Amino acid sequence: MLMAPFTDLPYTPTVASLLAGVDTEYKDESFKETLLKLDPNNKNDRKKIIIDYILHDQNYLTYRHKLVLIEELRKAISKKEYDFDSLFEYNYDTEEYSSSPWAADEIITPRSFFEDILNIAQDVWSEDLVRAASEDRSTW
Repeated sequence: MLMAPFTDLPYTPTVASLLAGVDTEYKDESFKETLLKLDPNNKNDRKKIIIDYILHDQNYLTYRHKLVLIEELRKAISKKEYDFDSLFEYNYDTEEYSSSPWAADEIITPRSFFEDILNIAQDVWSEDLVRAASEDRSTW
């Protein structure tokens, strides 16, 4: 069984965990200012957000963890009813805030934001994903 990095707990990634790289809650003010200069609806800015913030924040993951995370994202994208908007909003029922500094109504089609994460991650992490996919998971 694949364990979460630095723990003895099973690794169970979530789509929401991908937004941790854009979380401004405990970051210095310059991090937030720099990030918020980028427009998540602009193609070039979105790519920068995904590579420099979202994927960069996941660099601690092993190639196996990256594959499992990307598979979780792929599953979510394959479900037409998956609510990507909710990942950008504060959940008043559970009192959990979103990691995103942008609300869902600030992102044109939140689903496409995550589709872009998938496409870019598959490209940036291609070697890691191929390596992990070629292994026998029962040995993890």
